Amino acid sequence: MMYLKVAIPRPLDRLFDYEYSEDDHGVISLGDWVAVPFGRSRLVGCVVEIKHDKPTLPEGVKLKAVTEKISSDFSLPSELVQICKFGAEYYQYPIGEAFFSAMPPSPEKELGTRKVKSKEIKVKEINLNDEQRLVVNTVEEKLALGSNPVFLLEGITGSGKTEVYIELAKKRLSEGKSVLILVPEIALTAQLRDRFENSLGNPVALWHSALAEGLRQVQWKKIKTGEIKVVIGARSAVFAPMKNLGLIVVDEEHDQTYKQEERFRYQARDIAVYRAHLQKIPIILGSATPSLESIQRVKEGRYVHLRLNRRFSGQMLPEIKLISLSEEMLVINEKVKTPFAEKTVQIMQETIDRGEQVIVFLNRRGFSQFILCQDCGWIKECPQCSITLTHYQRKNELRCHVCGYHQHVPSDCEQCHSHELRGMGFGTESLEEELQLMLPDAKILRLDRDQITSQKRLEETLDDFRSGKSNILIGTQMLVKGHDFAKVTCVVVVSSDMLLKWPDFRASERALQTLTQVSGRAGRAELPGQVLIQGFDLDHTVIKVLQGEQSHESFIEEELLMRKELNYPPFSRFVRFRFQGKNESVLRKKVESIIERVLGESENDRSRMMGPSEALLFRANHEYRFDFYYKAPTIDALMKLSKKLKSMAEFEEIELIVDVDPYTS
Repeated sequence: MMYLKVAIPRPLDRLFDYEYSEDDHGVISLGDWVAVPFGRSRLVGCVVEIKHDKPTLPEGVKLKAVTEKISSDFSLPSELVQICKFGAEYYQYPIGEAFFSAMPPSPEKELGTRKVKSKEIKVKEINLNDEQRLVVNTVEEKLALGSNPVFLLEGITGSGKTEVYIELAKKRLSEGKSVLILVPEIALTAQLRDRFENSLGNPVALWHSALAEGLRQVQWKKIKTGEIKVVIGARSAVFAPMKNLGLIVVDEEHDQTYKQEERFRYQARDIAVYRAHLQKIPIILGSATPSLESIQRVKEGRYVHLRLNRRFSGQMLPEIKLISLSEEMLVINEKVKTPFAEKTVQIMQETIDRGEQVIVFLNRRGFSQFILCQDCGWIKECPQCSITLTHYQRKNELRCHVCGYHQHVPSDCEQCHSHELRGMGFGTESLEEELQLMLPDAKILRLDRDQITSQKRLEETLDDFRSGKSNILIGTQMLVKGHDFAKVTCVVVVSSDMLLKWPDFRASERALQTLTQVSGRAGRAELPGQVLIQGFDLDHTVIKVLQGEQSHESFIEEELLMRKELNYPPFSRFVRFRFQGKNESVLRKKVESIIERVLGESENDRSRMMGPSEALLFRANHEYRFDFYYKAPTIDALMKLSKKLKSMAEFEEIELIVDVDPYTS
């Protein structure tokens, strides 16, 4: 008889003991999945420890036995077991939930031997320019010396970072090793797969949540056995069971979507850095606008800084044109009331008249932001969250973007019964409708989460735009990263103020990253590009950096100085403790009592603590939320406070969610 400690996918901070008989179930190893009784349920967990001595149990407690060992085809490699244990400890999250993130698709059952359609791969040679060749040679020289540092590749948009990744991947494949490429958006995976396959001559597997379960299971096995050596995926791909991994690439390393916002709140970029360190392999972090955390690590000598300073095509960066919404006339008539200045619409018309294409960026979905009663000022809010419902005109629907609640648009005001209801604000759906009225000859597509409901729909939309079947593409964050459209010469940022005014210490950094990325979609081939930035606050530091009136280096130094003085990342480990409960007054009293005790015991650390305060979104899914922040000077200090607060919250019987390195409020 053997005794196992098993990680169960439940939000509980512990492992669970079970008996195991090798005579009944076969040889057991770390990383194997087993089916076990858990309360009245049967769950699948991962074996984290194996012992021959029976654990000491409380009096009257009988140890339960494993009911089934899952096929060894799905066992986690040893490095993934270690990564999950590290992630659970650092992100202060239940270990079973961490292992759940690495769990193969439905390991208890065979989902079918679905075959991936084979296709002819036409290998295309890549000719690197001098800058790219220098970067590749520098990496190879470092590796030849036996070191495996983290490389930060900073390259302006269109500078050919992808070609560098491909060249480095070729070298690793020639050595019999495998390659993992992380990208921030599912929308980028198909385009990048084609480029890698055509350059490497190897089949490439995609890895993201939109793939069918059966396909994911088949690919999981092939990746683990080494039959597939190149994987391109979104953040969850950091847990891919790569055999003989030789290189990790994190493209757009600055992007906030690498941070998981639900359940196990890991940062895929940082997990990737840990994985590279653990497996002693090189990792490339690529970006046109690196995160300040990565830049600071370069300053500290922990990362090697590589640069690409000119576009691969030889084209100049696009011209930045500012459109002041306080000075320019908006397009308003009996048919439309739009957020577009007349000058903006005129330039868009001239662009499509030349046979070129336009991208319109607005990071807000729906038709209008909310509906308002013109007579009494009533606004329809979500009954479950402290947020207004977004209006979708085509579906005649109001929808909550937090909990998913939806209803038909009411015919009259719920407060004064007036029929004078009007949609306020604007979103991508209304832009699509209004642009069609202003530019009747335009062929318009939309790219956002409401429109793109499957991988097939996504690829069709991108292919239609790339092939010229449409000449205007409207979208949210999905379209600003990494896409390469040869005929796009005009990019319109509908409202820069929405980016610049967000209440967050990263607001300026994030705004510059987003605006740089979306600007980089213009003029990537032979044709020159231009970027129209509409807004009211056009004297903002970020705008000056984009226009070249202030250097990017001075912007970084100012941001780093501010953060150092205020103890913000990268000069601290930032953590948010979110207390949740259904009764506001009870929750408030308990949270205030807990934090009062913590502050009383932490006199030397009080300047690094903020709160408690109502969360920016105070009520979500019928639960009230209070936030308490800590700018920890060390990881040990973070762990110490986290464990103390979790113990207090458990005693007070209130829910506590720990979010290390949070990116949203």
